[in-house]
Amino acid sequence: MVDISKSSDDPDKDLDYSKGLDYKDNLDTQQSQDEDVEDDILILQQGIQVVPARVMGPQGTILNFTVILSQGVDKQVCWETRSSLVQPHSGDNCISSNTKVFQNSETSVEMFLNSSMYGVFQIRFYEELNGLKTYYDAKNLELAVSRDRVGTNKAIVMFITVLLGVALALMGLDIDLHLVWQALRRPVGPVVGMICQFFFMPLTAYLIGYLILENNYERLGLLLLGCSPGGAASNFWTAMFDGDINLSVTMTFISSVFSFIFTTMWIYLLGSPLVSKTIAIPYLRLIISLVSFTVPILIGVAVKHWFPKTGKVLREKISRPFFFICLLILPAIGTWNNLHFFYLATWRHLVSGCLLGFGGYIAGAGLAFICRMKRPQIIAISLETAIQNGGIAFIVLSLTFPSPYSDMGVMPILGFFFCSTGPIMMVVYAVYMVVNKLREKSQFSPVAGEEQFEEKTKPV
Repeated sequence: MVDISKSSDDPDKDLDYSKGLDYKDNLDTQQSQDEDVEDDILILQQGIQVVPARVMGPQGTILNFTVILSQGVDKQVCWETRSSLVQPHSGDNCISSNTKVFQNSETSVEMFLNSSMYGVFQIRFYEELNGLKTYYDAKNLELAVSRDRVGTNKAIVMFITVLLGVALALMGLDIDLHLVWQALRRPVGPVVGMICQFFFMPLTAYLIGYLILENNYERLGLLLLGCSPGGAASNFWTAMFDGDINLSVTMTFISSVFSFIFTTMWIYLLGSPLVSKTIAIPYLRLIISLVSFTVPILIGVAVKHWFPKTGKVLREKISRPFFFICLLILPAIGTWNNLHFFYLATWRHLVSGCLLGFGGYIAGAGLAFICRMKRPQIIAISLETAIQNGGIAFIVLSLTFPSPYSDMGVMPILGFFFCSTGPIMMVVYAVYMVVNKLREKSQFSPVAGEEQFEEKTKPV
């Protein structure tokens, strides 16, 4: 909730005015001001000004802006916002020339704001006469509330790193290097996957963002997700849905290598023009992602080769339950760390994420089917196309923009996670297991034995 209160002789003593007043940060990403904003002043009309034109500060601190009426201006100035998270603190959201005069030449009223939820909010101004609102033509006041800079929980990061490392090592037990080499010699599957992942997904993400999302930060976030390489989650789900694990791992490795070319290309062609800024490519993060994916899998392959009995037990008894645990724990941690999504998300974030995810599933499966590939390969290509390495998109946004603008870009990515690859996949997997059980039961239903048949057909 954002509180807005009007200063008076006795300001609200519960607020800590010593922190966050007139908080300003020279953002490189700040776009050029409209012609009604001069020298950080928002001009509503002649004789009515708001200072500053953009209010910025961290979550949980006190921020402010000032409304100034020049001498002789007999106007009422009110403000409102479309967000329910922004409300007047004192219940009075209007000022006029009758408000307390701080200076002889003008009426100056300072407004204090406090936010417990970060985000970018728009405050618009209007004049109300006989119950009718007449809005000023000037630009809205932008309130940008950034995240609290809380240190990352290193224990959780280490836990996730170890969890993924063990899971990838177990996946290496399922890898047959001979089949991987065959896929590389006749790379029909990898080529189909590359076409879907680095051409269909980026262009679709750009189109969906243009049609549905409202600002360029969100559009850039969805585009970054669309041109990211495949992630380890696609390999886990491929194993759970009985897809071709060898093809899935091969595609993830190839997409991670070629992401240095294609991710850079799409960010340069489509991403930078969206925000009129050169976007940093996290090449080191791409290298780390590639190494952290490859090394554990090679360890699993080595265990399978040098300790075949141990590898067989781990593969048959441990790997699938462990994959399932990972697919439960990782979304739970992601949800807990992004609870703000449920407060700030709109239908646009959910629909854009859902369309990109399910578009990837359909495109990957459809093109694989056209290429006459078998069911395990179709499953692998479909999942590899849709399930991207969202961590790359997070890193790019964090390196390029400060909060809350980077957080705005994350919103459609979280919509993609919740509606396409996270909790929804658990529902799909449950349906998949139920269908398989019913199919097995129908295939192995008891039939009349030979003795029962002879007895029934024996003449009386």
